[in-house]
Amino acid sequence: MPSLPTSPALADDTSELVVRTLRIDEPVDLLGHVPEHLSAAWLRHGQGLVAVGTAWSVQTAGPHRFAAASAAFQHLAQRCRIDDEVRTRASGLIALGSFSYADGSARPSTLMVPQAALGVEEGEAFLTVVGTGVEPEVPASWRDLFPSTPRTPDPGELDIDPSHTPEQYQALVREAVGAITDGEAQKVVLSELTTVRSGAPVSRAALVARLAREYPSTWVYHLEDVVGASPEMLAQTEDGRVFSRVLAGTRPVAEGAELSEQDRRTFRGDAKERSEHAFAVDSVVDRLVDVAFDVTVSPEPFVLRLPGLEHLASDVSASLLRGVTSLDVAARLHPSAAVSGTPREAADEIIARLEPRDRGGYASPVGWMNARGDGQWAIALRMAHLVDDRTVALQAGGGLVAASDPVSEHAEVLAKNRPMLRALRGGTAGTRNGPVRR
Repeated sequence: MPSLPTSPALADDTSELVVRTLRIDEPVDLLGHVPEHLSAAWLRHGQGLVAVGTAWSVQTAGPHRFAAASAAFQHLAQRCRIDDEVRTRASGLIALGSFSYADGSARPSTLMVPQAALGVEEGEAFLTVVGTGVEPEVPASWRDLFPSTPRTPDPGELDIDPSHTPEQYQALVREAVGAITDGEAQKVVLSELTTVRSGAPVSRAALVARLAREYPSTWVYHLEDVVGASPEMLAQTEDGRVFSRVLAGTRPVAEGAELSEQDRRTFRGDAKERSEHAFAVDSVVDRLVDVAFDVTVSPEPFVLRLPGLEHLASDVSASLLRGVTSLDVAARLHPSAAVSGTPREAADEIIARLEPRDRGGYASPVGWMNARGDGQWAIALRMAHLVDDRTVALQAGGGLVAASDPVSEHAEVLAKNRPMLRALRGGTAGTRNGPVRR
C-alpha cells in the first residue's frame, strides 16, 4: 500500500486543503474494503464512507465545543480548492466528527478531514483524496489505499467485567425512580459501563465491517476511540430540510426472534413506554423551533425492529432556517430526552449523582458534514470506547420513568450490549459470554 502524504494532526489557520473526488467506474463492495489502518467510517445498507489518514483536524471542549468545531471547519472550507466530479452529498470536502456528551468532559471532541475516503452513495462509487497545500497524489488503483477487509483470529473467551452486579445496577435504577417519584425529574436515562478484554488484538476494521453486515439498517460509525451501530439519527440535513428519528421505549427479544403481533400491539399501547417516548419526542420538537420551522411528527409511534430489540420510534422533519448547518442542529438537540431525561438539567444532575464516570463519547453526536453544512449526525449508541488493542468499554442504558421496573431495565442494558459483543466474538451469535468478573 502506498504511503499517505504527511499532514499535521492539527492544521493551523493558514493551511489550505486541495480536495479531489474521482468517480470509480466499477461496482465497489464497501464492506469488503475496510482497511486495517482505518481512521474513520460511516456506513448504512452497504453505503457511506471508509477513510484513512488525517489531513486536518480540530479538537474542542467545553460548552461551546460544537460551535468552535463548526466555525473552524467553515473557515477551512472557505480556503479549500475542491475538484469534485461526482457531486454527491458525501463527496468533495467531508469532515467526520465525534463529540463528547458533557460540557465538562475530559475527553476532547474531534472534527477531522481524512486524507483519503472511499465512498458509495446511491450506487455510485468514488474516491476522495486530500493534499495539504499541494495537489494530492492519486493512486494507480483505489485498492492501493483500500485493500480488503482483514480477517482476524477468533478472540476466544471474552473477559466481561460490568461495573455493577445485577443487584447493584437494579438498586441504582430504584434510586433514580425514587428521584422521579419525588418530583426531581420526569424521566432519567441511566447507563452502565462494561469492560471487555479480548484474548486477541481487537481489529477496528473488522469490528466496523461485522457491525455493518450484522446490523445494516443502523448507522455504523468509527472515529477516534468510538465504534458502534446506532439506530438513532439525531440530525440529518439536505436541501434545507432536517430529519430526526427518535427512539425511546424498548422491548428486548431473543437473538433472531421478534415480538408477536399481539405483543407488538401491547408494546405500542403500553402507558409507561408511551410516556417515555413522548418525553423524547417533545424534547426534539421543542428545541427544533430555534433552528427550523414547519415541524412535522409521525402521527403515532411505530415499532422499529432491530436484531435483539424492538423500539418505539417517531420521525420528525422540518424546514431549516437559512444558514443553519447539520452540526448546528445536532448541537441544539443534544442531549435529547432519549439519552438524558426530562427536564434536561434536572436529569443530568441525577445522572451525575448515580453515574459519576465521564460518559465520554457515549450518547453524543457522531457523524459527518460537507462543505455546505449538510450531513448526518447519529447518537453514539450500541457502542464501545476503544481503550487499548485488547480492551473495549461498552456502554448502554435505558430511559427510566416512575413506572420503570429495575429487573426489566437491567435486561434492556444487557440486550443493548449484544451488537458489540457479537462483533467482538467475530459476528457469530454464540451463547458463551466468557467469564464475568467482579
